[in-house]
Amino acid sequence: MKVTEYLAEWLDAQELNLQRSTFESMTVYFHRHLIPYFEALDIELADLKPKHIQEYAKLKLKDGRLDGKKGGLSLVSVRKHISVLKQALNDAVLYELIPNNPAQYIKLPRQKSKITERTVLLTAEEAQAVISAFDGHPLQVAVLITLYYGLRKSETLGLRWSAIDFEKNTLTVNHTVVKSRTIECKDSTKTPNSYRKFQLLPEVKKSLLLIRENSPVDSEYIFCHDDGTSLRPDSTLKSFQAVLRKNNLPKMRFHDLRHSTASILLDKGWSLEDIKNWLGHADIETTSNIYTHYSKERKTLVANSLAGTFSI
Repeated sequence: MKVTEYLAEWLDAQELNLQRSTFESMTVYFHRHLIPYFEALDIELADLKPKHIQEYAKLKLKDGRLDGKKGGLSLVSVRKHISVLKQALNDAVLYELIPNNPAQYIKLPRQKSKITERTVLLTAEEAQAVISAFDGHPLQVAVLITLYYGLRKSETLGLRWSAIDFEKNTLTVNHTVVKSRTIECKDSTKTPNSYRKFQLLPEVKKSLLLIRENSPVDSEYIFCHDDGTSLRPDSTLKSFQAVLRKNNLPKMRFHDLRHSTASILLDKGWSLEDIKNWLGHADIETTSNIYTHYSKERKTLVANSLAGTFSI
């Protein structure tokens, strides 16, 4: 059996086992990258060696883009490719098609912090300016809630009225709206830790009550189109960035609002453990790896606290 034959069969078998968005993403990895590469090698599954997979990773990191632009895929993307390939080959071992998994020996560059030069980390004052720029815009409350609670875009768009308890003053994150090839609304979060319940802060409660009173439709979703359906993740990003351009604000991803929440909480003296729980990370290592960043304000504060400590 050829490697390509096995990968195609394995992928087809996963459709019923995975969430739709996960399966669609996996399909892209296999049909646009992995299968064409191994098809060119024309290699039998039994002859697959670690060197073949190591060369694949090297190639994709150096020159793996398929959008017509020069350059390689991000380390995050290549890690995902190797991860799904490893899953497929683990099953090949289980089915006794190969004696061991050659993907388990692959070495990739060390993962860098997700805070990169293109990441925009807003201070509290800058975040307020962003909220003000959306005055009167349908996304203003979505931006406000995202900044307060550090939600992922899928979590913000997935907020439903059933998740809001105005009497107990709670907001629960238990539903998401995601897009891969299609839009998928699901009663689940990215990880079990992503399911969380927040106190409904006074300014958030006031804004939500105004939306409910003025909404032209009876929708289950808080942020919705005129027909009551949830907002699309892709069109939301376009609208978000259009308002930023109009107000001469820095270009950023919607996800940068979540990063900014963490940075602001760090500036306010929150511990990494508290930030982890607030953002819904699976473990504190994730939080630590991402938010080792210190804002200019915090660096200045730390430096000033040292002034006059020593003398000669």
